[in-house]
Amino acid sequence: MPTRGGGVLASGSRRGDVVMTKSYEDELEFEALFSESEQDSWIDLQPGDEVRARVVHVGSGGIQLDINGWDGLLDGSSYSPEERPVVGDTVRCYVLRVRNRLVEVGTKMSRTGQSKAALETAAVSGMPIEGKITETNKGGYVVEVGGASGFCPHGQIDVMRIEEPETLVGRTLMFKVTELREGRDPVLSRRAVLMAEREAQAEETRAMLVVGARFQGRVTSIRDFGFFVDIGGLEGLVHVSELPYGKKRPQEVVSSGDMLEVEVVRIEEGIGDKPMRIGLSMRALAADPFEAAVTELLPGTILRGTVTRIQPYGAFVEVAGGVEGLLHVSAFGRRIPSVRDVVSDGDRIIVRIKEIDEGLRRMSLAWVEPEDLDRTLDPDRKPEGNSLGAEVLGFAADKSANEGPGEASPTARPEKKPPPKVGTLLDVTVDKHMRFGLIARWPEHLGGPGEGMIPTQELEVAYGADLRRTFPVGTRMEAVVTDIRSDGRVRLSVKQAAQAKERAEAAEYMQSQAKPKASAEEIGSFGALLKEKLGL
Repeated sequence: MPTRGGGVLASGSRRGDVVMTKSYEDELEFEALFSESEQDSWIDLQPGDEVRARVVHVGSGGIQLDINGWDGLLDGSSYSPEERPVVGDTVRCYVLRVRNRLVEVGTKMSRTGQSKAALETAAVSGMPIEGKITETNKGGYVVEVGGASGFCPHGQIDVMRIEEPETLVGRTLMFKVTELREGRDPVLSRRAVLMAEREAQAEETRAMLVVGARFQGRVTSIRDFGFFVDIGGLEGLVHVSELPYGKKRPQEVVSSGDMLEVEVVRIEEGIGDKPMRIGLSMRALAADPFEAAVTELLPGTILRGTVTRIQPYGAFVEVAGGVEGLLHVSAFGRRIPSVRDVVSDGDRIIVRIKEIDEGLRRMSLAWVEPEDLDRTLDPDRKPEGNSLGAEVLGFAADKSANEGPGEASPTARPEKKPPPKVGTLLDVTVDKHMRFGLIARWPEHLGGPGEGMIPTQELEVAYGADLRRTFPVGTRMEAVVTDIRSDGRVRLSVKQAAQAKERAEAAEYMQSQAKPKASAEEIGSFGALLKEKLGL
């Protein structure tokens, strides 16, 4: 009698009156095991479960997913066109149902098709549900969920305080069911949904968080000392010292809710209960106007500026956007009882640039009396355009009436000695700390003493290191000249100096280990001996 698969009847186990072959038994056992393994794979996959899936195909209507080796289907209408995922992306979603070996998932539970059972599932699983805000009252918001009314307290509608609750009426938002009791409206929370989204964003942000990274963020709150920005689940502070050049108050720059780009300038890891602190900057994104001022505004330039603040020792005057100079109390050309007796905040005054210290980023100014302007200006030198927008009136003559005794000619820079050549190794000493690195000096080299800049990236330090602690003023080190700008400023590198030193030491070691070459006599003797042995 024929058997399944064309086998031959043989003695073996019986099922009823049928004698089965060994191969048929194996096949049945395999089918049972396959069915059991298939069944086991769904044990922990229940409606409402949160899963992470990889996008394998994006169609016009649905998005196909890979959920731990099983096929998943997500409705494409869950995303706006700009947020729609692409192949390879990982999405977070919730199981809606499992049937015919297909996992149907969604990013939310829509208002259509909601029922009491669905609300119970959402309450247990934490799956977000859609709700439409229909009205607001003293305690919170009335939300329509699945044909029923829910309630969301004011404190649970957002991560920030909503100043005008009425603006949310009529909007459809996502909520989590936090409380579901018989005979009472379900209690909802939108804040819980936003916090979950923030935590997911924070994971991605932490992976990219390094000093120098740039983020698009939203202004969350403004204080006198700066403002906070949400850069994706994490908040950082833009201190007043990191505002754009020329700005002193955060309120002049941003408003709550503004979107802007910032750069990470400092990261302090959290220790114990102390949270992570992230320092952000708007200033780092812009070119330093002081560098342009050094090139375009020479000592002796006469221009009109604005008094920005007054101190007992003098007045600070903005001579161009983001560039300030100090009009010292002794630079008014006469003895004055108080600076405020002569100028006030916001006054437009005429000043002359006396001196510019590039390393310290300081500009010294001198007062010019308006009635003396014609006599003070050099008639042979006319002002030209400048990229800073400074209101340049002209240049001072060789000797102005308001110069102090012994003051050098204002039209000329102090004579500079020639800098060392590129590639020169110098012994330098840390002189100042800057936002971008260090200013170091060398006491003597050919043409004489000098100073140069060592950028942070040319120091052998980790990102975010405190340069003031690592390299206190007076620290000595070796640095190599890597660049000399057209204006004579020198750029140095400690990192390249160390690398050059390592290469030199390695070359010296290899040379010392090399075997000495045989002399001509030794080669000749060996050749003669070889000929003798060969009988030649």
